[in-house]
Amino acid sequence: MENVQMTLTGVISYPIPPYSNVPIEPQFYQPSRFVISAITRGQTTLITTSTDHNYVVGQAVRLLIPQLFGSFQLNEAQGLVLSIPSSTQVVLNIDSTRADAFIASPYTATITNITQSITPTVTATNAFLRGNSIIFSSVGGMTQINGLVGSIVTVSPTSFTVNINTTAFSAYGSGGVATLFNVPQTQAQILGIGDVNSGITSSTGRVQTSTNIPGSFINISP
Repeated sequence: MENVQMTLTGVISYPIPPYSNVPIEPQFYQPSRFVISAITRGQTTLITTSTDHNYVVGQAVRLLIPQLFGSFQLNEAQGLVLSIPSSTQVVLNIDSTRADAFIASPYTATITNITQSITPTVTATNAFLRGNSIIFSSVGGMTQINGLVGSIVTVSPTSFTVNINTTAFSAYGSGGVATLFNVPQTQAQILGIGDVNSGITSSTGRVQTSTNIPGSFINISP
């Protein structure tokens, strides 16, 4: 019996080579995520992002706030975008009146003085915790401390003591930075978890007119 090969119009009877597929554009498969640079607390919450965001009115978002950033009570809080004051700001329907103040740069502290002591006091506004390890850099005068790592013994919002003996070091001159050592430096972020399906265009974004479906949307079709 002869082999008969039939071709049906519009039917693909063989695998499509990878180079023939439509290229995947990752930006359409990942939820929008932006670094938070400031939080203004209130019955509604104003979030300022470090770069221009792409959120719209009615969009569902979630906040990711590590403990060192102060407003950790807002970690995992979810809300909707109420308005968009600027390209780097969104107002959310999240009540943040009971949250602590936001700390924009918790991983570093600018030094204004270091005492010469067995357990020196470092004057610096900081968000460090007792037991944190820190490394010193760019200190003037007391240059021997640069590059050294020590553990924080006691801490307050404006100073801390560290277990580095500075009695034989030169007197503090000026400047310097204390940085958390060996600590994963994650960032406070706002994450888009839903989008509006349709809406009318306005100066403040898109106004929702249909069902809002939370979740990150992934289109798996080519």
